[in-house]
Amino acid sequence: MAQDGGDGRRHTPGVTAGTGGPDGAAVTPSDSPGASSGDDPDALCYDGERVLERAPLGAGWAAVTTHRVLAYNPAADGRRFEAVDRPNVSGVSVDATGERRLLDWGLRAAVYGLAGLGGGVALRAMDLGETLSMGAEAGAGAAPVGSVLAVTDTLAAALSLLTTLLLLGGIALVVGSLGILARYLRTRRPALVVDRFGDDPVRLPAPRGDGERAANALSAALGRD
Repeated sequence: MAQDGGDGRRHTPGVTAGTGGPDGAAVTPSDSPGASSGDDPDALCYDGERVLERAPLGAGWAAVTTHRVLAYNPAADGRRFEAVDRPNVSGVSVDATGERRLLDWGLRAAVYGLAGLGGGVALRAMDLGETLSMGAEAGAGAAPVGSVLAVTDTLAAALSLLTTLLLLGGIALVVGSLGILARYLRTRRPALVVDRFGDDPVRLPAPRGDGERAANALSAALGRD
């Protein structure tokens, strides 16, 4: 049961309270692994804040309070607790399309990588550096061409370097794009999405049934004063 710690905030026995304010800087389940407060959104409320609606979300829960939208997932790979101030919440929904920005980055990296590889292969096939060197040697006995030879050697070296950079850069971008797309595919699972004004949405993986019920319950609670 939560107890009054003397500072105006409720505390759960065995959990040390944080010093944050309404911006969410308080001790959370992610800060204190195994804290019993993770099972109770009331224990994470600030003084004067109360829970309006709570819904199961996989192994955790999501809740709307008078001040924030809270979510806790003890099975999450990354952050286990999320808190978003209500004025920043633009909506709550269920989505399984994954993070679109990862898809965009992956596709762009793949396109640029393939373009770099294509350019590098084309330059290597044309072997312009060797062509320039042969042309300079053919004209070397006709006139003093010391400066011309220097220019052609420089161009040949520059083309060789450009070919190498295009090939290596293209390979790196293609490999990077595969990693980004693999990460995108991992996000293509049902999730409760809390959309935020002026910021990326918060995605909370959960079974579709739990997500839909939580989205309906939280949306209704957000519509209440």
